[in-house]
Amino acid sequence: MSSNSSLFTPFKTKRAFEEIANQIRELIYSGVFKPGDKLPSERELAIQFETGRMVVREALRTLEHSGLILIKQGSSGGAFIRNADPAVITRSISEMIKIGNVTLQQLTETRLGIEMVILEFAMKRITQEDLDLMKKNIDDAEQKILKEIRALDENIDFHILLARSSKNPLFEMIIKSIMDVTKSFISSVKPEMAYIQKVLNYHKKIYELIKEK
Repeated sequence: MSSNSSLFTPFKTKRAFEEIANQIRELIYSGVFKPGDKLPSERELAIQFETGRMVVREALRTLEHSGLILIKQGSSGGAFIRNADPAVITRSISEMIKIGNVTLQQLTETRLGIEMVILEFAMKRITQEDLDLMKKNIDDAEQKILKEIRALDENIDFHILLARSSKNPLFEMIIKSIMDVTKSFISSVKPEMAYIQKVLNYHKKIYELIKEK
């Protein structure tokens, strides 16, 4: 960008760092700042916003925590715009679910509803590589169950692999978030082996149906 001098608006507020973060966030969302761009220095931002450097620093920390910027140290450091990070979105959705006191039944209902849509796209877009990964997931789970080990991770990951096969990253983000919270629920109640086996049987059926279209 050639000049940043007219992008920012000075203001006076008790929570100035939030206003600064919001203005920079909107410039990122609108495409004025693009991934890889470097923001003006703390000193330059403080001058343009007519505020102190500590306030600017707090705003930049907020943006870094949100996953929008990356702060690098050293002579070639600074605040750089990041590429979109799916992990940040997944974590945010997971936190919203956890704070909302959602029940396991509600989580399951939501997942089933979303997976019905995912299956429609997976039928059209799934690749042999996707099928191979799902088959390996099932085999790994079965080996654990034969040793009377709860295949919790494998059963959770199956749903993420299914969402990934739709080739829509938003589906994968949403399912990851739901399964993250579901795993917390299931880990706390420690389901019996019969339940784990029942889940595996369902996954086998889903795999066979997708494989045969």
